[in-house]
Amino acid sequence: MAGIVKPEGLSEAAKTYDNVFRVLPYFSLAEVASILKLNILEVENEDVIINKRRKAGGTGPYKKGMTITYKEEVAKFEESVLKPELTVAKTKDNILNYKDKKALVIAGSPLDLKTKKHPLEQMIIRDEIISHAEDVVFALFFAERDEDVYSPSTAFTGFFPHIDALVAAGLVASGKGNYAASGVFAMPADEDDTDAYDSLVEWIGNSSDFLRSSKGGVPQLLCAQTVLKAARASYRNKVKAFQMPSMSQVLEAIREDALIPDLVFNTHQALGQGSRLILQKTGNMDIGFNVNKSNQFCQVRFIDEDPNVAQFWIEAAYGVRVKDVHSKVFRTNECENTGLNLAGDY
Repeated sequence: MAGIVKPEGLSEAAKTYDNVFRVLPYFSLAEVASILKLNILEVENEDVIINKRRKAGGTGPYKKGMTITYKEEVAKFEESVLKPELTVAKTKDNILNYKDKKALVIAGSPLDLKTKKHPLEQMIIRDEIISHAEDVVFALFFAERDEDVYSPSTAFTGFFPHIDALVAAGLVASGKGNYAASGVFAMPADEDDTDAYDSLVEWIGNSSDFLRSSKGGVPQLLCAQTVLKAARASYRNKVKAFQMPSMSQVLEAIREDALIPDLVFNTHQALGQGSRLILQKTGNMDIGFNVNKSNQFCQVRFIDEDPNVAQFWIEAAYGVRVKDVHSKVFRTNECENTGLNLAGDY
């Protein structure tokens, strides 16, 4: 049947555009990374950062004949490791689903009846890779690696589980100044309820003076839109405004009241919904990826009993890292977010 997507056409498209397809996950990640100010690194195996900690408190009075005691160390070092974890995307499809009568023209590219080359051949491969990349984006903060469960949410370990592990290990704790309760940021219960705004200002304002300053980097707040919406409605009650204040007015008020004039607010659907807060220096979070796990990024295989069934196979590795969790550069709260799955169209 002329014009149907051909097995050899799919395979050829996957090979011909391999260099193009490899960068699709990068561009999908690049958008969310730009919005949230995350770093993207291509990491083959692992990347290690050494954070140096200077010890203070070695100064005191001196008098002749006094017994001198010494602090035991000048500095210590802590490692932060980024090690991408291997993932696969695998899908099967019957090429007879794509007939000329269904798609003679795709994105302005008509079927070439002379060469029998169908524009869908490239587009099918591209869509498979884009869907894979979107799976990664919406798992970026929530995924928790589990090799016994096949799902985007178990493919690698995302930022929130990574931070939770640091909390469990005691590296992020209230005693270290990088963890503090805030309570849930809820929409106002009545016209006198200002809790969401007040709690957000208090939580930010009680962070380290160094974190709130622009020394060592611009401070940023990562949060879901639900936090900002609740703060905005609460702020309206606080100032007794007849009309809803603009979001820019609310954010400027937070900066002033929390004494953090250069604070930037970053939100994205990848953060989900909920009251989780991350206050940190911009650039403190890394995404590591490796799309060179196989010779051909997206492989097309025909291994089913039905020769019209194609299997699409993608291998890549992804991982995340919080570069430093010292209270001077990082702070989080006790709340949890719920992830959103907006990948694909169905």
